[in-house]
Amino acid sequence: FFDSWTLSPMRTAQRRRLAMGSFFVGVCMLMILTTQSTDARITREDIRRAHLAVRERGGTSSPVADLRCEADSLPTAPEGAVKFFALGDWGVRGLDVGSEAQLDVARGISCAARAIRPRFIVTLGDNFYPKGVTSENDRQFSFKFEEVYRDDALQVPWFPSLGDHDHLGDVNAQSMYSLKSDRWSMPRAWYVEVIPLTNGGKLQLIFVDWVALEGRFSVSSNDRRFQKHLGEAAGKDTSEEHWEWLRRVTSSSNPTWRVVIGHRPLISVSARSAKDDERYPAEGRARSAIREFIEGADVDLWINGHDHTAQVACSECGGGTTHFVTSGIGGYDLHALRPREEWEETLYAENGYHGFTAHIATDDTLTTHFMDERGRVRHSVDIRKDSSRCNY
Repeated sequence: FFDSWTLSPMRTAQRRRLAMGSFFVGVCMLMILTTQSTDARITREDIRRAHLAVRERGGTSSPVADLRCEADSLPTAPEGAVKFFALGDWGVRGLDVGSEAQLDVARGISCAARAIRPRFIVTLGDNFYPKGVTSENDRQFSFKFEEVYRDDALQVPWFPSLGDHDHLGDVNAQSMYSLKSDRWSMPRAWYVEVIPLTNGGKLQLIFVDWVALEGRFSVSSNDRRFQKHLGEAAGKDTSEEHWEWLRRVTSSSNPTWRVVIGHRPLISVSARSAKDDERYPAEGRARSAIREFIEGADVDLWINGHDHTAQVACSECGGGTTHFVTSGIGGYDLHALRPREEWEETLYAENGYHGFTAHIATDDTLTTHFMDERGRVRHSVDIRKDSSRCNY
C-alpha cells in the first residue's frame, strides 16, 4: 500500500515543503478570515445575488394555515405610503423566557403583514438570546428566525440591528448570514437604507450598533454591561470609527424623514432603566451623548428595543421634535414600569402585551402603531413634518 512517492527521500522532502507551504497558506487564510470577522463589510450587490440564489433554490417561505387572524385592525394606509414593521428582543424560541410569546408575536405580525403588506421589516437587536450566534451556520438562524417568520407575507427584506446579547456571540456572523438567506440584509454592524417616498421625498433609515457607540465612553474594566465578554467589535477604536461614520452620514444628506434604529433607549420609564446608568456608568455616558447628538442631527424618530415594554417619548429642540419609540416586546419576558408621576417626557407606556410596531411614512406624516401579539392596534402616534411641539 506504500507507493514510490511515500518511500522516496526526495519526494518526502518535497512533500514536507508542500506541507509547510500549505500550513503557511492556511495561517494566512485564518488571519484573513479573522480580520474579516472583526468588521464584516458586505456590498448590497453581494446580498442581492445571494438572495436571488437562495430563492432559485426554493427559499424559506410557506403559508401559515392556522393564523386565525382577527378582523383587520390596522387603518388603511394612504396610497403609495412606505410601510414597515419593527421587531425587538425576539430571538427566544426554545428558552424559558418567552418562547411561546415569540411564536404568538410571529402569528400577529403575519396577520398584520397580510393586511398591509410591509415593504420591509427592521429588527431592534437582541436577535438571538442568550449569547448571540457562533457563526453564519448557527442553527439559531433557522430555529429562531426562518422557521418562525415563515409566512409568505413576511418574505420581504429584513434589516437587522445588533443588541448587547448579540455582542456575546459573533456579531459579524449576523452580517455574513446575509449571504445565506433570501431576506436577511445586514451589510455590516452599522449601515444606511434610503427609501423613496411618493412625491419625491426620502425616508432615511440609519442602523447603529449601540454597544459599539458606547465603547469610547468606557474608562474602567467594569463600567459596561457584559464587559468581560465584549470584543474588538465593541472596543474604543471601533467606537471612534462608528461615531465618525454617524457624523458623516447625518451631515451629508437632508431626507424628508430621518429614522435611527438602535438597541437601547435614550428615554425610558422602565423600572430597570433608572438603575442601568448607575450600574453601568459607560452606558449612562453613552446614552447622554447619543441623545444630544440625535436631537441635534434632525432625527425625527429613534426606534429601540432593550427595555421589554412599549413606549413613546418626545423632546422639543431646535424648533422641531424628536420622538423616541421603545418596542422591545418581540418575545422576551416583559419589564415593569416606573410610577406614572415619574414620566416626564413620556407620552405612552405599557407592559401588558407582547408585539411589534407598524410604521407608515408619507411625505407629510410618519405614523407608528403599537401592535399586540394578536395583530391588534394598541396605541398610535402621528408625527407631522410641520410640527414643532410634542403633544403631551
